[in-house]
Amino acid sequence: MQFLLGLGALLTLLATAYAIRCYSCESVYEAGCGENFEIENHFKYDCAFIAPPRFLDIELVNKNATACLKRVFRENGVQKFVRGCYFGEVNETDIGCKLDPTLIAVQNASCHVCDNENFCNGAVQMEGNVWKLPALALFLAASQLLRAGQRDV
Repeated sequence: MQFLLGLGALLTLLATAYAIRCYSCESVYEAGCGENFEIENHFKYDCAFIAPPRFLDIELVNKNATACLKRVFRENGVQKFVRGCYFGEVNETDIGCKLDPTLIAVQNASCHVCDNENFCNGAVQMEGNVWKLPALALFLAASQLLRAGQRDV
């Protein structure tokens, strides 16, 4: 029984090792990608298969996506939304939130980065992975019950 419990814990850890999945779209091409976000299956991307933008490539130490991104900016007076994979340190957005320097008529309004769960760059969601704490408590309680049961045998 302990073997199964350990296997379950290992599988949980391995599942979190895969790349984050994010919505990837631009409001210029998809009306549902704008301020009133509408979830579409074709917006869903596994960031493991997406390369960083070329203008960031030189500055990045890690070339893998680390989080999701929702960027709002103005181009020629028009507000635009871009959702996608984020590359760079999650807590240091100076590099990862840079705009392409070849875009001269663009003003960056905001850059929101999240790595708390897959598809976190969609509509407003609850902060964090609220389910993780009860799952951890259940896991610990189950392991204690198993240990107690083995001592009784």
